Amino acid sequence: MTYIPANKLANWRKENEPSECPILSVKTNDWVVDHDHLSGEVRGVISRQANTLIGKVENIFTSMCKGDPQELPEVLENIAVYLRKDDTKILHPVGLNQLTSRFKNNLLKDDQCFLLHLLGATLSEIETYNNVGKRVKAFKKLLKEFYEKDTTTTDPNGTQSSKGSDKQIRRLLLQIRGRYTRGS
Repeated sequence: MTYIPANKLANWRKENEPSECPILSVKTNDWVVDHDHLSGEVRGVISRQANTLIGKVENIFTSMCKGDPQELPEVLENIAVYLRKDDTKILHPVGLNQLTSRFKNNLLKDDQCFLLHLLGATLSEIETYNNVGKRVKAFKKLLKEFYEKDTTTTDPNGTQSSKGSDKQIRRLLLQIRGRYTRGS
């Protein structure tokens, strides 16, 4: 075992910087030396964002969930398995509101119109949605209809599969993020 004094920590960090964060798999110039808050021992060099994430997860698990810190890795593995499950394809009411908010605030007008068209709006209908309020109202209505319809097709052999456009719509809905600034 070794103790590393504070005045040598920066050099140790520099010597042990990975090419990318082992937690978030991103390249960065914002590295920190992560340590276990129970044992005080160094775990490695990770990005500041990963360090913040780990710290929050550990604190929530031990304080709010009253969990044993030794069981956290198993809980995180369970979370990964849970998050990788197939989607239920059932839209939650809060999910509808969240998607609608992202549609309104995170997409440019052209992207909104493209998504409305994928959801089934005709080009002439889209032309009538001449402001963001009308596009948002149409999006919410069309999204509800999208989730309420049967999204499977059956081939002559009896095999069921999702329609291609439905997969594209779901993929686009999952990608709505803060990358865009709302257009007029």
